[in-house]
Amino acid sequence: MRGVSALVFLNAARARIATNGIRGLSLRSVAQDAGTSLGSLNYRIGDKAALIAHLVEEERLERQAVHAAWLARMAGLDLGVPPVLAAIITAYLDQASTVRRDAALTGCELLLEAGLDPAGYPGIANLLEDEEDFWSGALARRYEARAIVFGRAIACYCRDELPFSIAAGHDPDYRLLRAATIGRLAEGLAGNGDGLSLHFETLVAACGISPATAPLPVDLPAGSKKAELARYIADVIVDQGAASVTHRLVAAQAGVPNSSVAHHFRTRDDLLDAGMEALILEMRRELNGAGEPDSARRFGPAVIRTTHSIALAAARDQAMVPFALDMRRRRAENVHEAVGEAIGGATGLDRAASQTAVLILVGAGLAALACGRSEQDVVTLDQLAALRAGFAACDDS
Repeated sequence: MRGVSALVFLNAARARIATNGIRGLSLRSVAQDAGTSLGSLNYRIGDKAALIAHLVEEERLERQAVHAAWLARMAGLDLGVPPVLAAIITAYLDQASTVRRDAALTGCELLLEAGLDPAGYPGIANLLEDEEDFWSGALARRYEARAIVFGRAIACYCRDELPFSIAAGHDPDYRLLRAATIGRLAEGLAGNGDGLSLHFETLVAACGISPATAPLPVDLPAGSKKAELARYIADVIVDQGAASVTHRLVAAQAGVPNSSVAHHFRTRDDLLDAGMEALILEMRRELNGAGEPDSARRFGPAVIRTTHSIALAAARDQAMVPFALDMRRRRAENVHEAVGEAIGGATGLDRAASQTAVLILVGAGLAALACGRSEQDVVTLDQLAALRAGFAACDDS
């Protein structure tokens, strides 16, 4: 499957997904971009399910090569020094989001789709396990018993952070905010944090454009039919994936004629823009909601899929970056106390550490959804609490 002709098709498919998302992937478009016939693609690759399986497998093989290079690069470094480990995590994310941008975007899109249909993406489980094994193996000599959970935590963090790095890695304020959370990750969430984490609130405030000044993609007047239909589009994106959005499906969901949907949203791109805006508005309501936070809902499939859908949209459209950054900077905003108490006990966690923990938990949720696994098989609050306690004990000894 690594012949030149096969790679031409796979690279064309990746470029399609990077430009248009998973909704833009079709056999005919890939054959056209590869400069060949649909029959040739069918003969060399197979149907669309086979194309996706080959994309997952090729990504796995390439990541294995990347991981081997990283193991060699880290061989002479002491990963027990937090700034060293933080620099490695940063460089790892930067390589994925720049040098391997199309491949990384494809991996993020396939991971999100696998969350809707784990059986349809069986290779994703192996790919994710490889990531976790890579980090755990790299840490084994220095951290011994803690290496498995710590490695999984880093893999989960990177899983959630990657689409934001692809979309906004050029933004210095985002990079400073990311540096603060990576620093707390490298410290195992232990202690009270220092360096950038001492200025965390300032970094959060500076990251991205204020939602009040960032223009939304389309006009959705509150209470209008257009806004109501946009909410149905958003539900389709979350429940069935962006690739499933059609005028017919939205009309069926809303219980209205196709013509009514087409009147407000002429093209499929119009549908997707409106649905994405509805998701943004819903997430703002979630983040600004009053009352006791519902942690299960905050880490639930709908929230995970929504934030990643917005980040991936921003990777393809710079006008969406402010909204992606708004989602990223407000990770843990309404669950800081609950997460802090669950991991840090009565003393809780500083805000940089609690945001880091939420990124880890979202990454664990993505893996659980995509592989049909339980979060117990990835990383839990209890495991993060034990990890932090282990780091704290070492610091005290």
